[in-house]
Amino acid sequence: MTTVKILGLADLHSRGRLAINSLIQIAEENVIDLVAVAGDLTNFGKSEKVKKVLVELDKINKPLFYVPGNMDSEDSDNIEFSNVKPLHGKARNFQGLNFLGLGASNPTPFRTPNEVPEEMLSLLLGKALDEKPNDDPIFLISHTPPLDSEADKLRGGRHVGSFSVRDFIEREKPVVVLCGHIHESKSISMISETLCVNPGPGAHGNAVIIEVKLDEEGKASAKADFIEF
Repeated sequence: MTTVKILGLADLHSRGRLAINSLIQIAEENVIDLVAVAGDLTNFGKSEKVKKVLVELDKINKPLFYVPGNMDSEDSDNIEFSNVKPLHGKARNFQGLNFLGLGASNPTPFRTPNEVPEEMLSLLLGKALDEKPNDDPIFLISHTPPLDSEADKLRGGRHVGSFSVRDFIEREKPVVVLCGHIHESKSISMISETLCVNPGPGAHGNAVIIEVKLDEEGKASAKADFIEF
C-alpha cells in the first residue's frame, strides 16, 4: 500500500502577504508529499505577481502543482521553476497518480481576467487527458467546481459550477477533484466514486489535507480533512 498526502489550497487572493511559516509547519507535521493549488493565487494579478506567490509557496520545499484562477491573468498559466510545475491543460504523474489541471473559470457576471467558455474548458480537459502517460488513477485540480455539487453553491443556493467539469468527473471517475472559486461552498463530498473537495478560501486561512491510498493493483481510495493556517 502506497500513501500520497497532498496539501490542498485555493483562492489565496494574495496581496503580498502569505502565512508561509504556518504552511511550512503544516507540511512538516503532516509529512506532506505534494502541494496542490487550485487557482486564484492573486487578485487581478499579472504573471509577475502570481510568480511572487509561487516563490513563497516554494519555500514549503515540496513538489507543487498549480493552476491559475479567473482572478489571475491569462499569461500566468505556465510558470515553472524549482519545485513549481504548471498544470493548466496538462497532466503530470506523481507517485502513481495522474494529476490533471484546469485553470480559469466558466463565465461569471464580474468580467474577471481569466474566464473562458465551457467549450474551452472541455477542450482543455481533453488536452490534459490526452497527456496522461498511463492508466494510473486521476487527481483533478480544477479552479472551477463541478456543476450541481456541494462545491459550487452560492449563498442563495444557486449552482454555478462547470458542466464540463461535471461531465469529466462522470466519464473519467477521478479519485479526487480539488477545486475552489466559490468561497462559500467549502465542502468535502462525493460525486459517485469521486471525492470532491473545495477547501474554502486560503485568503481566510483555509486548507485541506488529502490522503490517497493506492493498493498493490493501483486502485485508489481517498479521504480529506480541513485544516487552518
